[in-house]
Amino acid sequence: MLTRRLPVLCSRCQRVCRLLHCSASSRDLIPTTFSRLQVAEQAPIVTAYTTNGFVVQGNRVLGSVALLPRGYLNWRVSAAAEITPESFALFYLIEPKLDLVVLGTGSRVQRVPPAVSELLKRKGINLEIQDTPNACATFNFLLEEGRPAGAALIPPEYIPP
Repeated sequence: MLTRRLPVLCSRCQRVCRLLHCSASSRDLIPTTFSRLQVAEQAPIVTAYTTNGFVVQGNRVLGSVALLPRGYLNWRVSAAAEITPESFALFYLIEPKLDLVVLGTGSRVQRVPPAVSELLKRKGINLEIQDTPNACATFNFLLEEGRPAGAALIPPEYIPP
């Protein structure tokens, strides 16, 4: 399985690096339903992604993930075709209100139903649709700037070598 690591500010060496300081093994991974995984004081930076999930704040998350400015949850959407307006309810129900949601649709950019973008627009939230690798980087950048942003990320189907 290939893993693509994103450059982030490392908490250990205090510089931008591609090292993943995580000792969790794949046997420790447990799939979850849509529930609270972790809420923390520091922003949930995505440090790596695989075809099976993501590494957020040093924790491995199987499957899709919904990221908020101070926490993240397992998102029960496994493909862009499964996205509905209801699957974005979390992003407009939380306080403080988000300005932007970055949607990562997998290995390539895919369309979502117009009802999704229309609903978010009515709620005052912009939607940015990208492939997942770029969506991870965009979300990390927005958090580093202190912007109130969320992300909905579907793991990529493949990772180029």
